[in-house]
Amino acid sequence: MQPLVINLTGKKIVIAGGGRVAFRKAMVLDAEQADIMFIAPDFSKDVIGLANQKGYELVHREAYPEDFKDAFLSILATNNREINHTLAKSLAPTQLVCVVDESREGNVTFPATVCRGHLQVAVTSNGASPKLTRKLKKELEEQFNDSWTGYTAFLAQCREHIKRLPISLDEKNKLLAELLDDRYRVHEDARKEKWNHLQSLHLSN
Repeated sequence: MQPLVINLTGKKIVIAGGGRVAFRKAMVLDAEQADIMFIAPDFSKDVIGLANQKGYELVHREAYPEDFKDAFLSILATNNREINHTLAKSLAPTQLVCVVDESREGNVTFPATVCRGHLQVAVTSNGASPKLTRKLKKELEEQFNDSWTGYTAFLAQCREHIKRLPISLDEKNKLLAELLDDRYRVHEDARKEKWNHLQSLHLSN
């Protein structure tokens, strides 16, 4: 499978299921500002609370194939293996589908993700070992601490500034490479000094 980074802001997501797994997937999507609809005969308190808070639609019945016709992403997360299987078979191969209890029946999986500002690191075992995925995520959380949040914001700011400088491409690439020195991640003062230097280059040109 090929990992992709997809912008889900405002995209319609239909989740079949109203329990713990459906809620967990919805929390990931909520952070991406997706437009979520739940379909299930019953919903957990967590799902109801999230829907009420964010205005997500709750449809109280079993899901049908036509419910997913206009979905950007369909998530089959009922607690019934046969229902998930039947729905997965009914959906078009061109649709994005996540089948939570049998990833091979869909074409989308949710990786474990560590986010630090602009940095996003994702890891998955493609269903081979969820425990390994969780273990690696914990290790990545320790490796990429909160210092990366300010550092990646600094990198983004500097990149936009360097792109506008009236200098050669080679000179721009040299400046961008210099920013990868770890001292700029660790020391805020070093970032401020470097930013002031880049601004002076703009003024001098």
